[in-house]
Amino acid sequence: MDKTWRTIRRAVVVLFWFAGIGLTLYIGVNVFGFIRNSSEHYSNFVLAIVFISGLIAIRNAIDERLRGETGLIFWARLGIAVAAMAIAVAGAGFIRLSAIRLETIQPYFDDFDVFMGLVFTVGVLLLTWIHWGPLLTGIVSLAILYFFFGHNIESVLFTHPEYTAAFVVNYLGLGVSQGFFWLAQLAADSIYFLILYAAILLGVGVLRMVIEVGKLSGRRISGGAAFPALIGSGIVASVMGQAVANVVLTGRFTIPMMKRNGFHASMAGAIESVASTSGQIMPPILGLAAFIMASFLSVPYIDIALAALIPALLFLSGVTIGVLVYSRRHKLPKLDQPADMALILRMLPAFVGSFGVVLTMLLLYYSPSFAGLVGIGVALFFCMFQGKYRPTWKSFVGSVEEGLVLVTLLSLLLIAIGPLGQVMITTNLSGRLGTVLLTVLPDTAIVLLIGGMIVSLVLGMGLPTPVAYVVVALAIVPFMQQIGIPALQAHLFVFYFAVFSTLTPPVAVSVLAAAKLADARFLQTAAHAMKLSLTTFIIPFAFVYNAELTAFPNISWAVVPVVLEVVLIQWTVSVAAYGHMRRALGRLERCAFAAVSLLGFSAMVGDRILLDGLFVGLVAAMVAWVWVFAPAKISPPVGDER
Repeated sequence: MDKTWRTIRRAVVVLFWFAGIGLTLYIGVNVFGFIRNSSEHYSNFVLAIVFISGLIAIRNAIDERLRGETGLIFWARLGIAVAAMAIAVAGAGFIRLSAIRLETIQPYFDDFDVFMGLVFTVGVLLLTWIHWGPLLTGIVSLAILYFFFGHNIESVLFTHPEYTAAFVVNYLGLGVSQGFFWLAQLAADSIYFLILYAAILLGVGVLRMVIEVGKLSGRRISGGAAFPALIGSGIVASVMGQAVANVVLTGRFTIPMMKRNGFHASMAGAIESVASTSGQIMPPILGLAAFIMASFLSVPYIDIALAALIPALLFLSGVTIGVLVYSRRHKLPKLDQPADMALILRMLPAFVGSFGVVLTMLLLYYSPSFAGLVGIGVALFFCMFQGKYRPTWKSFVGSVEEGLVLVTLLSLLLIAIGPLGQVMITTNLSGRLGTVLLTVLPDTAIVLLIGGMIVSLVLGMGLPTPVAYVVVALAIVPFMQQIGIPALQAHLFVFYFAVFSTLTPPVAVSVLAAAKLADARFLQTAAHAMKLSLTTFIIPFAFVYNAELTAFPNISWAVVPVVLEVVLIQWTVSVAAYGHMRRALGRLERCAFAAVSLLGFSAMVGDRILLDGLFVGLVAAMVAWVWVFAPAKISPPVGDER
């Protein structure tokens, strides 16, 4: 029986490679402008994505069978996978064959057109449930049901006019321009080759290289074992753009290294989860949300990436400061594991050369897909000169396969969340949510921002970053603009807290993944992740009140005092959180540093002359106090916080 299943699996894999390579060549042809008709082009793309997604679901089910699963659960999963693929392909195939006609007659569809649109909707939702889980599928399904039946709601704030079935199905994607096809355009035109580029980089050994670079840095600093995670996970995640996937990818190497060098398991997991999360807000990928943000704001993608650079660097500075304070508190050693300099030198050109080309092309406003395609070529060229570190054919094929799977599932994700945004815009639900918030919250800017932060964290719980961003952007940004916050800062604000939702309990998906790898308790790991993140929660407020932080590269010397103030607040927060500054601090001293941190935050968002001077003066006085009483034996808090 296993032989039969292995034969079926091989057939599925052959189809996967045939479809994946065919789609890649097709998108490559489109990059050079040889495909003109957009309705046929995007319907081709969506059809290919649902077909490949179905193959991946069937392959995963067969893999479970080969691992020994033979009960009803296996047959149910296989049956759902086959049914989802068949339904989605039937619906997408109909739309592809009728693309020009549907685009021409919309929204005056006949009953069969509407029926096939519903078939396509059900198929996509089933595939989304298989690959992205019930939470996301449930949210999108509720949005679609609201589109159909929301006119029955009695509340004036949440009802909408009654729409015909043809009207709703048109906006769900039957017209080949809205709904499921809305963000599919971004997937096809912007992210496809950037994601494949990330996979190729991993295939040529960049993960090993950045971890070795982290070792090189860690040999000079207390707690240096954390630096392979801070540098390696940050760099890889900045290219991958996915926190949980990056935790699993890099945490296998970085977490054991930290544990061997004195870090408690929960702290090791927290550092990895926070470092992997940092990559989602670090250019060039920004967790894919930057592409959606650029679409919302109608600006080039590179402008979003540049605006996010200084806040992203401040995020890294806050996490690094927290790790250093923790390391000194627990007298952790420098990393004694030598870095492989030969590996670094051999592999550096593939990363630096290709990344430099991609970044330069983006700065010159070439399309992201074209930049990613050229980056792939440059990385493959340089990897030929890596000598004994050149990847084997097997590892290279494996990385390409992982890239095709990743870009397929991310494209499916963007296809699936299209109706969510479409419903909120078409029914004006997003604007009415802003009205509700303005009614409930006090009419004070800082309180309204804190309210927006909380709503962003709650709405983003358990959702992939692009989905969390779309949900909170459509729900919160109109409300923020009503209180006078510019569109760019408003979008970046909710994006940051959508990213943070992967770290905040009770869901904290990236922390959960890291805790499993570290063999640590989830709540303890989440507590350390929150402590590290406390140094970064101020950053969105900082760039809302100091727009120069998002003005890169058009910055002036006025940005310097703002950056220094943020870094100083990050340091005082870390001292309060981990209770150390030259020596272990007592409870009162920690409370004093916490109070001063709040004062610094108030200065950052309030009176910059009076409160800034008071903040700096109090920090200097407290440093002097600790320095004078350094020999004193002040007992640390109970539990030692390990």
